[in-house]
Amino acid sequence: MKQKIKYAVEHGIQNALQLFRLLPLKNQVNFIAFSGRQYSDSPRRISEELLKTHPEIQQIWAFNEPEKFRFLEEKGIKVVKYKSLEYLYYVMTSRVYVDNAEFWSILKFRPEQMVLETWHGGGAYKRVGGHRIDVNEREQQHAVEKMNKITLFLSSSRAFTNYVIRDAYQYRGEVLECGLPRNDDLLNPDPATAEKARKTLGISADKKVLLYAPTFRNSHTLDLYDVDFARLKASLEARFGGEWVIVLRMHYYLADKAMAVGAPWLINATDYPDMQELLLASDVLLTDYSSCMWDFSLMMKPCFLYARDIAAYQGERDFYTPIESWPFPLAADNVGLEKVIAEFDEAKYRADAARHHAELGSTESGTAAKQCAERIVDYLSK
Repeated sequence: MKQKIKYAVEHGIQNALQLFRLLPLKNQVNFIAFSGRQYSDSPRRISEELLKTHPEIQQIWAFNEPEKFRFLEEKGIKVVKYKSLEYLYYVMTSRVYVDNAEFWSILKFRPEQMVLETWHGGGAYKRVGGHRIDVNEREQQHAVEKMNKITLFLSSSRAFTNYVIRDAYQYRGEVLECGLPRNDDLLNPDPATAEKARKTLGISADKKVLLYAPTFRNSHTLDLYDVDFARLKASLEARFGGEWVIVLRMHYYLADKAMAVGAPWLINATDYPDMQELLLASDVLLTDYSSCMWDFSLMMKPCFLYARDIAAYQGERDFYTPIESWPFPLAADNVGLEKVIAEFDEAKYRADAARHHAELGSTESGTAAKQCAERIVDYLSK
């Protein structure tokens, strides 16, 4: 009943939004990342590329807490509150809209608007949309309806194009297979970016960094994230040498439940504003089913998986390909994690990662932000 009421209200608001069609469209670009939570990810990279090459184009960014992002106004960017009337005005009167997630369902774009969807995950790992076991038919229909409002969808790999874009979301529009703009940073690394992240987190240059970045579960609890960090630190130092710090980056759905840290070598970076900067600053990644493994593997740095609930997760959501076929050494408990770290073979890992990229049909180009910015400029010039 609640869902029916929700859809009815959204439909009513959609009808009211038709009034905006009386207003002329402007050569402006609207940006949003993670439903207004961050100034990050691929929308940020496209925005920065436009600022660099075409600063005359007006940009609007939407945030849940706009007061935290007023610094963008110094760059000439308009900052608005997500889901406000002002936000709706700018979305409905701008010729280009850029997002990285499933956008607000009430939005009904005009045919003359360009809707660029960058998505927020690379590769093709956990199932999404109608492929998920835990998604009902109405939710899938709603997702498909939203996705087919998009005019240009980015893809990191041909597997993502086939499994996610074409099949799960039944999208029939244009796909730009250029990779994710956020991953340009990883394919063309700037040491200054990694240094900035380390400095912000208080990590000295002589330390090595493991980033622990698991995804969320439907339960939204921390029960499954029981890594023995002291044991993990010792394992890293025994296998790779040097002195290590461990940086925790929980999914933003779990931000209010982020783990407490009690050691100087354990750092909570859940609130750090940009994930790619953390990846650049890290020497090793530990995750479970998060697509950040795809991003990190582009740098050929070691990535390990720690997942206690594989069978349960398969029953809840499942994967596009067997987890055992991925190139990342897998452990189901702390003893197993210690073992896969001790036995890590760098040459084998690099070969397996390269094979994995080829099997998924990687389209990462290192120039995705530039290509997207050029498409936007070309669209606005017509």
